[in-house]
Amino acid sequence: MNLKIVLRSLGMLLICESIALLPPTLVAFIYGDGDLPAFLITIGIVLAVGSILSLIKPTSKNIYARDGFAIVALGWLLMSFFGAFPFYISGAFPSFIDSFFESSSGLTTTGSSILSAVEGLPHGILFWRSFTHWVGGMGILVLTMAILPSLGTGSMQVMKAESPGPIVGRIVPKLGQTAKILYSIYLGITLLEVLLLYLAGMNLFDAFIHTLGTVGTGGFSNMNASVGHYNSALIDWIITIFMILCGVNFSLYYLILKGNIKTFFKNNELRVYLFILFGAILLITLDLLARNTYGSFTEALRFSSFQVASVMTTTGYATTDFDKWSMFSRMLLLLLMFIGGCAGSTAGGLKVSRAIICLKSMKYSLKQIVHPNGYYSVRMDGKK
Repeated sequence: MNLKIVLRSLGMLLICESIALLPPTLVAFIYGDGDLPAFLITIGIVLAVGSILSLIKPTSKNIYARDGFAIVALGWLLMSFFGAFPFYISGAFPSFIDSFFESSSGLTTTGSSILSAVEGLPHGILFWRSFTHWVGGMGILVLTMAILPSLGTGSMQVMKAESPGPIVGRIVPKLGQTAKILYSIYLGITLLEVLLLYLAGMNLFDAFIHTLGTVGTGGFSNMNASVGHYNSALIDWIITIFMILCGVNFSLYYLILKGNIKTFFKNNELRVYLFILFGAILLITLDLLARNTYGSFTEALRFSSFQVASVMTTTGYATTDFDKWSMFSRMLLLLLMFIGGCAGSTAGGLKVSRAIICLKSMKYSLKQIVHPNGYYSVRMDGKK
């Protein structure tokens, strides 16, 4: 293993984290809730450690597969470890273990929390808590490659280890440029949702918090009742649409920007994702209507759409107590949670592409039994 290139890459990653700590620091300064020193101390520590590691001069800049896996695995641990410092130093969390849990949950967009009430926390801490979703949603190493120079020859190994799907490719020949394009699309979708939520009635801070939780598909909220606090159909529909959008492979949005709309809709994973999603919405809506759970079709459609999108993309937002729904609807939601969104999206789960590959592998295995001498290869969009 090229230990020096691994350590240097981790140093660059920590420098990236110190940059990511600037927006919540600004929020802490604006609101003056007393959490500003926690962020300044954390930035100083992270920047110092990152600078020391990044000064290491590797004898070879080649990154091989095991180096890529080491960078990604250790990178997530380090980011989560140092990301816990603002929570602990500010006193918002009772122990460092709790702080580390919250930081890990945020960066991995898991969305679990040790907190039973969040509305009394300082604004800077709330912003950092949700911003970890945004940073971790697209992938920490992808962000590093977008902001900082190339990690070294073989950076594709890092992308492969980081990517949440079975097939990894470049949008453009240069990997760093690919990362920048992906994050530009990511940022554009983020700003658009902030604007729409603000126009729908949220204040600017709340709009940012819920947008970060939506596009990162993590689900942290600054309200104890989550999105249900607002009791607004318009807000529900905006967040529903953006959860669905962020469950799509972000590379496909580049096709739209290039004018290849037909190619966008020809993508096999996207079509299966939309088929499962809208099929589940229809089935749950009909089930809710049959059991008179809600008063009208539009209300049943609103709550089923939100919950299906939230669960399938593993965002975790809630607007209603779906534990009171029928066993059929709850089991369907459980299945959707396992499937998850598309590869290359911010959504969690197995990924639709892997589900497709599993089904195709089963199909070809049965064919192989019937025709032992036949040759069958599993393909996705024409690729083996």
